[in-house]
Amino acid sequence: MSEIRGEFSSKEVFMIPEALPQAEPFKASLYESICAALIFIPAYLYVLYAAKSYQSPDYVWCIAGVAAGLIGITELLHRGVRRSAESWVWLFCFVSVCFSFVRAGLADSYEYEMQHVWYSRELFLFVHIFAVWWILSRSGKLAEGKSGHLLPLDALNGFIIFPFSNFFLKIRSIWYSLRSRKESGKKTDAAVVAAVLVSVGVCVLLFLNAAQLLSDADSAFAELFDKIREVFSFDLDEEVFIRIIFSIPVSSWLFGLIAGSVRTKDSFLENQRGSVNRFLTSIRRVPPIVWTCVIAAFSVMYLVFFWLQGSYLFGAFTRTLPEGFIVSQYARQGFFELCKVMALNFVLLWMVTRMAAVSRLQAAGPGYRSLKISCIVLLAESMVFAVIAFSKLLLYIDCFGFTPLRLQSSWLVCVLFAGCLCWLYNLLTGRPVFRRWMYFGAVSLAVLSLI
Repeated sequence: MSEIRGEFSSKEVFMIPEALPQAEPFKASLYESICAALIFIPAYLYVLYAAKSYQSPDYVWCIAGVAAGLIGITELLHRGVRRSAESWVWLFCFVSVCFSFVRAGLADSYEYEMQHVWYSRELFLFVHIFAVWWILSRSGKLAEGKSGHLLPLDALNGFIIFPFSNFFLKIRSIWYSLRSRKESGKKTDAAVVAAVLVSVGVCVLLFLNAAQLLSDADSAFAELFDKIREVFSFDLDEEVFIRIIFSIPVSSWLFGLIAGSVRTKDSFLENQRGSVNRFLTSIRRVPPIVWTCVIAAFSVMYLVFFWLQGSYLFGAFTRTLPEGFIVSQYARQGFFELCKVMALNFVLLWMVTRMAAVSRLQAAGPGYRSLKISCIVLLAESMVFAVIAFSKLLLYIDCFGFTPLRLQSSWLVCVLFAGCLCWLYNLLTGRPVFRRWMYFGAVSLAVLSLI
């Protein structure tokens, strides 16, 4: 394990991009100014859904408008920016979950919850996570250039540092465009303005007439068109005024994230990454023998548990239930406790790998080899826990069929088992695999949302 010399400074991690010294005065391109104005539309649709979601599920299709607006504005601002292969993964997850979320809103809520894996509230949470991660990946502003062990730092950048440090970037971009046009003395030809207004007016009339004809031909389309027309019919009452007010900070946050990620310099990410790595190096002070003893204690406790509860734990494989148990009681009892034990083992292993005082010279010594073997044993026991939990689920599903909660539980066990395999591969080969585990978890979650 390599060491990185230097002192850790929290200021470098939490430094905001705007605080970095700027060699040039602020400038905004034409595309930034246009996008700064357009970002208000998806922000308004988002606020509209947030205000109506618990009163009228019909407004859930607003999320489709938000997704389309975010994708369009992000691509426009990132034109010329090299697209990484990873960005396609997060875009697939984002679009898939958006589609499922809209489908959930258009269907009967009770019927949908009974027939699909993820609930609407869960899909709403996933949409936010995948959107932020896609924007960071598309801009190439992930802390390591790609997803990795600095995931908490990426989350901090995506949800807090980038959007809030550039919170007024939208206003600055629009103001710069207006001011620069005034200073340049440019005047717009009145004939051009008239031609544009007439052309747009005619196109709007044609569009509305076409939509009306389609509404007359199909009742389902008529219902959808009425809902869209209701959203954009601005009777300036108190409710609409409040939505407009709340849309302003939402649009500032969105534009700060998208445009701010473009403006963030690579040197800022390098300072962040270096500070975090120096901090992780500074906490490598616990001797390997201490961690070896701690992990050995856990491993022995698990072996005793397997020995005492063997007939109970492995009964699902032989379809023999312990005395006094029925299938549902046996299948559900202890399932989530086993998953929590696996999660606890992951926390322990993370502490071991981050806090063990192992230098490059010590990495080949007997102390490090003992620590490595103990970690492998603990991972093997975690995999046994995952197999036992999954056998309980299979028995339950075989007897009572699929439900969304049982599929969610199956997904959780598979992700935990895959995490054990990835970590085991990392210990044996030394190759980083955390990013691949993230891909597996995210893509499988998105695919399940389509079922």
